[in-house]
This record gives sequence, structure tokens and C-alpha cells, in this order.
Amino acid sequence: MSATEEDLVVRLDPDDEVEAATHRLGDEDDFEWARSVAMGLILAGSLLGLWFGILLFAADPQDVLDSDLFGREDKAMVTGQILTELDEGNLTGGDPVEGVHIRLLDLDGTNSSHEAFTNRDGRFRMFEVPQQSWIVLIEHPGNQSLRITFNPGDQSDLMLTLTEGEGTVEEDWRYESHLEEAVFLASVIALVTIGAALLGLVGAAEVKRGQCYRRTQYLCGLALFSRGGIFIGPMLILAGMGMLAATKRQFADVTDDDD
Repeated sequence: MSATEEDLVVRLDPDDEVEAATHRLGDEDDFEWARSVAMGLILAGSLLGLWFGILLFAADPQDVLDSDLFGREDKAMVTGQILTELDEGNLTGGDPVEGVHIRLLDLDGTNSSHEAFTNRDGRFRMFEVPQQSWIVLIEHPGNQSLRITFNPGDQSDLMLTLTEGEGTVEEDWRYESHLEEAVFLASVIALVTIGAALLGLVGAAEVKRGQCYRRTQYLCGLALFSRGGIFIGPMLILAGMGMLAATKRQFADVTDDDD
């Protein structure tokens, strides 16, 4: 070796190399732990949604209609007004009638505890009336009795007219039932809920595979529609998606240029 030749010496600091390797391993462990937690959150939220959808299918249709899903109250307030019959020829009538006794009967004619008297404006009001079909019975001296079958909430006000004479006027003011349409809607919601939950389970499996970050997030985003526990399930899935965003470098399709 000539004097002009120089030796190339590479010096390594063992302590620095060991520290860097330990740091890398620590980061990988943290990322792996975070991804496992994210998978658990997404899995839990999706299972809640699946359970919620199955309950919708298994529930009695009337229970579904009475649930918070359709925003229906168990009880309602019944209000109305009683007027005298209008005589267009003499331009008389249409006056409020005070002191009229109004009673609610069950459909079999049994008396209930719901009753009221009209005030000087002919108006009456009953509180906490259960949401079911009732017969409103009005009997007033010198006028025909009224037996009107109705459902609380179908009309904003019961506008009733007293007609002079004898006998009983019976009418049915109940609206046409839309039970079949409502049950069909509940079934569609249940199907969407179950479908979204299944997509969430697939998303959790994709988290474990760690191959495609975008596809995983899309699947988890669709799983938000599973509505497990109304909002608990989506919140768990959303938290899992947030943790995935922090660990996306562990997915095979994510490069440093994507950060």
C-alpha cells in the first residue's frame, strides 16, 4: 500500500446504534398496540350495531312503533271545543257551550278516569291520555248525544257540534292505519343497520390484515350507520378510525409520501 493511499475507516458508535434500534422497536410496539386497540373499538361498535339490528327484527311491530326510533310518545293531551249547531238560514249558532261534561270510554264502552268540563269558551282539555283508540262521549240536555271514536294526536283539536234533538250520533274519526308501511320502514332500517354492522366487522378484519388503509377506513365509515346503542356504537367506531389515522404507516399501501 502506497503512502498516498488512505485507509477508509468507518467508525460506529455502538451506544447510538443500540439506542436508535430500541427507539424504532418502541415505536413499532406503540403502533401495533394502537392498531390493536383501534381494531377492538371497531369490532365492539360493529357488534353493538349487529345486536341492535337483530333486536329490531325480533321486536313486536307495535313495540317498534312505540320506540324512540319513531319518536312516538306514550301519552298525549286531548283538547277540543264544543259549539252549537250553525243555522245558516238565520245566521245563528256556532256559539261555545259552557259546562258540558266530556268523558272518554274504552272501545268496549267502559268508563275511564279521563273527563273534563268545557269552560266559557266551550273548550276542554285532558292531560296524560294514553295513545290508544277512545270513544269521546258527550251528553247534553236537549241535544243529540255524541259518540266519537278517535285516536289522540290524529287531530290537533276535537271540534264538536251539539245538534238539537234526540238520539245518538256515532262517528269514527280515526285515520287509516299505516302499520304495514311503518313495519316495512322498520325492517329496512334493521337491514341497513345489520348490513352496516357487517361492513364494520369486515373493516375490523382489514385492520388486522393491515394491507389497505383507505379501504379499511371506508368500511369503518359505512359501519357508522349501524347505530349500535343509538350513538355508543358509532362513537366507538369513530374513535377506532381516529387511532387508525395515527397508525396508518403500518398499512402496506401507505408510503412515506402519503404522510
